[in-house]
Amino acid sequence: MIERRGALSAGGCEKACESITSHGTERPVLFIVFGHQRTGSTLLASRLNSHPRIRCHEEVFLPSVDSSPSVKEWLDVRGLPQWLRVVPSVRTSFLTSLFDVKNISGDIGAIGFKVMYNQLSLWPKFAYLMPGATQLLQDPALRKWLRENEVLIVHTLRQNHLKILVSHELAAQSGRFHSRSASVGDRKIVISLRSLKPRLRRIQLAERAARNTIKGLPTIEILYESYTGAGGARDDARLCDALGQSVPAGGLTSPLRKISSDNLRDTIANYEQVAAHLSGTRFERFLV
Repeated sequence: MIERRGALSAGGCEKACESITSHGTERPVLFIVFGHQRTGSTLLASRLNSHPRIRCHEEVFLPSVDSSPSVKEWLDVRGLPQWLRVVPSVRTSFLTSLFDVKNISGDIGAIGFKVMYNQLSLWPKFAYLMPGATQLLQDPALRKWLRENEVLIVHTLRQNHLKILVSHELAAQSGRFHSRSASVGDRKIVISLRSLKPRLRRIQLAERAARNTIKGLPTIEILYESYTGAGGARDDARLCDALGQSVPAGGLTSPLRKISSDNLRDTIANYEQVAAHLSGTRFERFLV
């Protein structure tokens, strides 16, 4: 458990799931931005980072991206092989080291990082393809670490699962997963009907498995449809309050811009075929 005050427990930060302590000072609130890909987690993290007292790191568990901080960098610095990243005690030791208050500026009141649904698994690629098996692939040490350290889960959700799929396809097509340009290009994708329903079911299963994974942990939900619309400022206020911070003058901001139309008819080249394929199914509601 994170202690609000006190000294670092014996044994340093190399023991898995040990306490993070604050060396006699108030420790920052810890949080993770948790969600499926294309649900607004990057936008939310960038807005949090505009707050002078909040810091949100990127996806620290990504194995193939050179970013800092990350498990990859942490292992490299110690001369350890990368395969150790799938060892539960290694992941929690990394987090304990990352959030040791000796390494955190006293000006920071809340600190966290992004983590996608599948990254809570020890085998992320398999968990992404088979979300129903997530329970079997879970990292129990990480969940224990989150619980004992009272980490707030900021759960990003997107109600329209078809738009999650379309957003991913558009980003993959252009190679631009995030943009600072305000322009909305005339971009369309063709959706394979054969794989459409299985892919929508996979997103649904992933969300269900994620809810089970974080059940019982302190959680605040942020809906993409609200956050990118009229409810954005209200959601920012909820987030700041949950993180123990006041909203700065001018609110939270982000340089990121939406680069595709929200109208599915504008982005799906074979929209009529997709609509016919989903008509009468539980996925029909996503056609709006």
